[in-house]
Parts: sequence; C-alpha cells; structure tokens
Amino acid sequence: MSMVQQLPHYICGHYHPLEAYQQSDDHSQTLCWSAMTLPCPSCCVQSVQTLDLNPQVYVNLQQLSPSLTAFVIEVSEVSQPLDGVLSLTGYVQRAASIDELHPGGDIFDLPNAVWRKEYWFDNDTEPMHVVALLRHLKQEMRWLETYLPQGVRAIHFADFVGTA
Repeated sequence: MSMVQQLPHYICGHYHPLEAYQQSDDHSQTLCWSAMTLPCPSCCVQSVQTLDLNPQVYVNLQQLSPSLTAFVIEVSEVSQPLDGVLSLTGYVQRAASIDELHPGGDIFDLPNAVWRKEYWFDNDTEPMHVVALLRHLKQEMRWLETYLPQGVRAIHFADFVGTA
C-alpha cells in the first residue's frame, strides 16, 4: 500500500508545490502551514503588483539594551493580504528603525510604518547558538522571498528602510 502525501492548500485554492515543500527546512514548513488560511505566495504577489507596491525586507542586527541584541526583520510597503501573512507569523507593525542603535518607534508613525519581527539573544550567548539563530533567520528569508514581487532581490542585509 502506498501513502499519498496530502499537501496543504491555501484559502485561494492553490496547493503548496510538492518540490518546494520537500526542499523546505522545518522552520519554512512551519511558516508555510501557519499561512494556509490566507492566499498563496503567488496570489499575494499579484495583489501587491496590482497596487503598484514594492515590498522590501531589511535584516539587521540591533542592540536593544546594554546586554540584549536582536536580529531584526523589517518589511516595508505591505498591504493585504501580505499583512495578514506577516501578522500570522509573528510580525507587528512599528515605525522603521533608524540604525543599529535606534529601533523603530511607535506604530502611529505611519509614514515610516513597517512590519517588524525580532529574534532576541543575550550578548553572552554562545556563538554556536547565535549561528543557529542566523540559520533560522535565513530560512525565514527563503520563505518570505516567495511573497515578494522581486523575490530574493528585495531582501537587504545590513541596510535600513530608506538607505538601501
């Protein structure tokens, strides 16, 4: 008897591609499953393009306090349904960061609004754990690029909104 693998399908009716699912790591698969109640990446890209938006992702290392650092992801030019995907996967709306020492401010700073997610770690964390966290972050970027019209070209490391 052979087993039939049931692939997840999105609310738009599209199925997650088998090849992409088999090549995904655990974190990417978890993110994919959490967004099943919304349109698929292709439908999100079409929606964003219809609105003539160009979402960009900025990944940085920021000092949040003297003893706490975080890998920070900020996504600009977000609209529906991408905002729902980000919300379901742990992002919150904030003002964009200025630099490594000045994280984004209040959500009410609408001209500079971004969707933000932080991965915190103590400054004394062993390097192998920070490297593991960085791998986790890179997996998330591979998943997120499928929702962006420019794909991987829309992901910027060590740049900030307005400086790329």
